[in-house]
Amino acid sequence: MTGGPGGDPLAAPLTVGRHRLRNRMVMTPHLGRLPPRRLRRYVAERADGGVAMIVLPAGQGVYANPVYPLYACPGDPDGYADPDAVSFHVRDPRHRRVLLAAAHEHLVGLADAAHGGGALAVGQIHHPGAERGWDNFQPALAPSQVRGDDTGAVPHALTAAEIDDLVTGYLATATAIVAAGFDGVELHAGHGYLLNRFLSPHYNRRTDRYGGSPAGRLRLIRRILRVARAELGDRSLLGVRLTAGEEVPAGIDAAGAAGIAAGIADLVDYVNLSLGNHDGLRDGRPATAYTGSWLVPPAPAAQTARQVRAVVDVPVLVSGRITDPTIARNLVADGAADLVGLARALIADPTFPRRAVSGDDAGIVRCVACNECVRVPFSCPANPAAGREAEFDPRPAAPPAGPAPVRHRRARRRIAVVGAGPAGVEVAVGAAAAGAEVTLIEAADAVGGALRHLVGTPLLADWAPLLHRLEQRLAPLLDRPSPAGGRVVLRTGTTATADHPDLIGADLVVLATGGRPGPVGFPVDRPVLTTMDLMAGRRPPPGTPVLVVGGAERHLEPLLAADLLAGEGWPVQVCTECVDIGPDLDQRTRPAVLRRLYGRAVGFAPMSRVHRWSGGAVEVEQLFTGHRSILDAGAVVLAHGRTANDGLRAALPADLECQVVGDALAPRRLTHAVLEGARCGSALSAADRR
Repeated sequence: MTGGPGGDPLAAPLTVGRHRLRNRMVMTPHLGRLPPRRLRRYVAERADGGVAMIVLPAGQGVYANPVYPLYACPGDPDGYADPDAVSFHVRDPRHRRVLLAAAHEHLVGLADAAHGGGALAVGQIHHPGAERGWDNFQPALAPSQVRGDDTGAVPHALTAAEIDDLVTGYLATATAIVAAGFDGVELHAGHGYLLNRFLSPHYNRRTDRYGGSPAGRLRLIRRILRVARAELGDRSLLGVRLTAGEEVPAGIDAAGAAGIAAGIADLVDYVNLSLGNHDGLRDGRPATAYTGSWLVPPAPAAQTARQVRAVVDVPVLVSGRITDPTIARNLVADGAADLVGLARALIADPTFPRRAVSGDDAGIVRCVACNECVRVPFSCPANPAAGREAEFDPRPAAPPAGPAPVRHRRARRRIAVVGAGPAGVEVAVGAAAAGAEVTLIEAADAVGGALRHLVGTPLLADWAPLLHRLEQRLAPLLDRPSPAGGRVVLRTGTTATADHPDLIGADLVVLATGGRPGPVGFPVDRPVLTTMDLMAGRRPPPGTPVLVVGGAERHLEPLLAADLLAGEGWPVQVCTECVDIGPDLDQRTRPAVLRRLYGRAVGFAPMSRVHRWSGGAVEVEQLFTGHRSILDAGAVVLAHGRTANDGLRAALPADLECQVVGDALAPRRLTHAVLEGARCGSALSAADRR
C-alpha cells in the first residue's frame, strides 16, 4: 500500500464511501456516560489530536423503545429517556417530535466538536438487547430466550410485529443522527448485543424468517441497512460493527464473521470488527472482554479482520487493545485492516494520532489496559485530565462578570513534597510548572513509590509505562526551569522528619507518603510477611504451603501476592472475608486474573476470617456459619490492605501549611493517587496564576 508522509501507512489518507479520512486512525465509541459539556470537550481534544474519524454512542432513541402496546407508553413530555420510565413508542409521533428532538442539541454539539478538529463524526446506534446493564423495569430483548452472559437476564423474544417497530426505531434514530450534522451512522452488531444475537447461530434459535439459516439470521440487519441507505442516501457513511468471534460452541467464529461481513458488504461503506463481550464470560466460561485487560494480547481481532478483508471490497476497521503505534502501523501495513480503532489509547493520550504520523512514537503516553477507564466515575492513571479537560486546562478561565476582585500578588511559593510516588510527582510537576520552587523528598533511591514495586511483579509488569510516564514528566523540571521559572529539586534516599530544613523553610508541605501494611489483626507465633515484603524480594521457605490473608481487601492485593508466589512454585491458598473474590476488580479484568490464578492451582476460601496462626496451623472462621476449621500453612502473607502513612503530619509545626494527598490521605487505588496529586498540582498552578 502507499503510505503517508515518510511512507507511514498510518498517515495515508483513505476514501470511505464518499468521504476522505485524513489518516487511518478512528476513535471508537466509549465514554457515553460523561455529561454533555465534558463529553464535547473530550471529543474536541481527540479531534485536535489528529484522529480521522470519531464514532460516538448516539442510539438513545432505539434502546429506550418499549415493547409494550402503544397505549401503554406514556413517555416523558420533556423528551428525556428516563431509565425508570416507559418511553414513547416508535409509532407515537412524539418519538421523533419530542424524544429524538430532545437529543438534537447534544448531538449537534458532538458533531461540531469533532468537525472543529478536522475529524469526521459518525453516530453509533447500539441496542444492548439481553446484555442491558441496567434495570428499567422492562424486559430485555433478544431474538430468542437465551440468558444474557453479563446480566443473566432471560430476555423477551421479539415478535415479528415488534421487529417491525425495531426497524422503525433504527431508521428514526439514524435520520436524527444525520440531521444533527453527523457524517454517518454505524450499527452496533457486536459484543453480544441485540443485532449480534440475531446474527448468531448460538443465540438466535428462531425458526421463522429471522432465523434458522445464515440468510434468515442476516435478514434483520440487511432490512435496517436497506431502509437506512434509502433514507440517508450515499452521502452519509453507513457502517456496521461486527463481532470477530463469540468464543462459544456453535457461535460465530472467524469464518462466520467473514460470511456475515460478505453478506452485508453491498449495503455498507465499512466494516468494524471487535472481539469479545462486556465482561469476558461466555456461557459461564472465560472468554475475551471487548475492553480486554493487560492480560489479553493486543489486537485480538486482527486475524479475523484479515479473513474479512479478503472477502469484502469495503474498508475494514479493526479495534480492541490497540495501544501501541507500532502494532497499529503493522496492522495496516500487513493488510490485516484498512483502519485501526483506538479508544483507551486516546484516553491515555489524545495526541496519539498526531504523534504517530509525525514519527514521535516515543512521546506517546501509553495505555496499559488497567481498565480504570471502564469504571464509573471515569478516570485514567496515565492521563488524569481525560474527561476533565476543562478542569486541567492551563489557560486562565475567563473572568466573571462584574468588578474584578482585588488580588495581592503572592511571591513564588517554596513547596516541599514528601513522597515521590504517583501523587507526589503529580503535585511537584504541577507546582513547578506554575513557577514554584519544589523540593521533592523520597526515602527510596528512585521515584515511583509503591508503583515501582508493583511493576516489578509478574502480574503487573505491563504497567511499567505508568512508571516511565512519571519519570518523563519529572525529568525536564530537574534539568532546567519551567517556562514559568519553577523547578524541582529531587532528594532521593532521604527520610523527611519534622525538623528537616526543606520542610521548615517551605511555604507549603504536601505529604504524599502513601500507605503502609495494616496491623496483623490476629495472634501469631512467628513473623508474617506482607505483600510489600514479597515485592522487596523476601520469600517463605521453599515449598512451604502459604496462606495469603486478604481480610476485607476487595481489590488486587491478595491476588497479586498469590500470583507472585504460585508463579514461583509455592502452594498458595487465599483466605478472604469477601463473599466473592476480588469484587472491586472491574468485571472485564477479573475473569482474566482468576483464570490465571486457577491455572496456577491457587485455592480460595471466601467468606473466611483468620483468628490465629500457631504451630503451622491457621484457625479460620466461616463467616456465614461461624464454623471454625484449621488450614495448614507454613507461612502467612498479609495482603489485607493498607493504612494511611500520615504520621509526619502531626509532628509538623502547627503554623506550617500542610496538605495530604493520595494514600497518605486514605488508601485507595493507583488512579485515585494520580488524580488527587494532579488536582493538587493544578490547584497550586491556578493559585499562582491568580
